[in-house]
Amino acid sequence: MLPPKINKFVISLLKKTEAGEYTWSYDDSRPSVTLDTKEFEMMIVYSFNSIEEIGQFVIFYTEKPSSVEYRFSTDQQWDDYNTVLRLFDIAQASKLKLPF
Repeated sequence: MLPPKINKFVISLLKKTEAGEYTWSYDDSRPSVTLDTKEFEMMIVYSFNSIEEIGQFVIFYTEKPSSVEYRFSTDQQWDDYNTVLRLFDIAQASKLKLPF
């Protein structure tokens, strides 16, 4: 479960990414998405917990220029999981070049 401040930030990033303000990098080997701005870097990593049989996301937020890294997580048991999933999907598609 995400802290309220982080959940609010994720919702803002979702809206800004949907509006085309941010373009994320996608790494399918991990799978993860990364946003690098002047103020911060954020990486969202998806994994499947095979013991509990649920999907989970870990968010790494790094402040700039201090390079202090914070780690937050959520999984399918919490309501905020769907918000992070939506951001993850929108972020993946943000650099995608489709033929039409």
